[in-house]
Amino acid sequence: MNDTYQVNQHWEKLESRIVKPQQVVLVIGATDVGKSTFCRFLVNSAVDRGLKTVFVDTDVGQSQIGPPTTIGMKSFDPENSPVQFNSVADQLYFVGDLSPHGHALEVLTGTRLMVDRARETAADFIIVDTSGYIHDAPAVILKRHKIELTRPNHVVCIGRSSELEQITACYRQQDWLDIHYLLPHRNVRSKSSNARSRYRKAQFEAYFDAACGFPKLAVESGEACGFPEPVLQKSKNSIQSLPFEQIRGERTPFFIGRIANEKELKILSRLAETQIDHAEWGHRTLCLIASERLPKATIIHIKNYLSLTHVTAEVRAYFERRLVGLIDTAGNTYAIGIIEAVDFQKREFSIRFPLSKGDDAVKQACAIQFGSYQLK
Repeated sequence: MNDTYQVNQHWEKLESRIVKPQQVVLVIGATDVGKSTFCRFLVNSAVDRGLKTVFVDTDVGQSQIGPPTTIGMKSFDPENSPVQFNSVADQLYFVGDLSPHGHALEVLTGTRLMVDRARETAADFIIVDTSGYIHDAPAVILKRHKIELTRPNHVVCIGRSSELEQITACYRQQDWLDIHYLLPHRNVRSKSSNARSRYRKAQFEAYFDAACGFPKLAVESGEACGFPEPVLQKSKNSIQSLPFEQIRGERTPFFIGRIANEKELKILSRLAETQIDHAEWGHRTLCLIASERLPKATIIHIKNYLSLTHVTAEVRAYFERRLVGLIDTAGNTYAIGIIEAVDFQKREFSIRFPLSKGDDAVKQACAIQFGSYQLK
């Protein structure tokens, strides 16, 4: 990835104050103010100073480290200088959507875990990039909790101070944190929604078409400030079968109960007056997949007839092209995948993985996190 950008005197002045050993820097600001470019500048500066540096990217919509919908962590060692930026993460946390809105717990959990992992690497210098989600009350609360959970030494606010003080004002007199303000880089350019969408698409393709762990990307020039947009050069990926019996679900009502047998499916199909492809029993609860959307009255009828406290009803489209995170026995996200097909007769998913994860990627899975995002 082309790593050229224009440095101004304000960046250089602040860099001389904050790029030191045993420092954590968190960068906040609205979209299109140059946060990601400033973070890259800090990475390069820290490595040039001989500091082992870790970059934690929490911008789930326009991620630079790892695919979109994830929080990524990457280490940069001075011994491997010059710095080579690419989207391959050392570790990932799967949030499962492109926006922090409605996913604050996942974003905060992932941020804390990735910063903890960074500290475990004995990093000298840690940089945390954030999304441009800052304007409404939930966004302000999210950023404040992110500051409190990561306990950075410095928060760098890029943008109008009046816009960002709603986040930082409560920390102004606390001596554990230094707050700095920068104006947006004068060469920064706003990206259109179409450009952002193309970038996400290329990042997804780069991840799922990666061979040997490294996405094959060419780079279009012309980005004065911000990451250049990658252009994909195709390679291969892998589709593997994942049996229902192996799955323990997270962030979904499914795959945490007892799977209904054939006799029970027939009874449920009669009650629903349509084909029930899959069902699971919990403690006085039922989750089912029907061939068509069930009316609310039908769901209430099933609930009352079976004396249940709750019934969840979905259709096959619930699973189609849904992103999932695969969790290993250590509790880490070792890969994300795309559900390409579901076979309720064989009781298995067909999931697309990066080729780099190998032909037995699903064998490592002890849990599967269902994301909110479905790739179109």
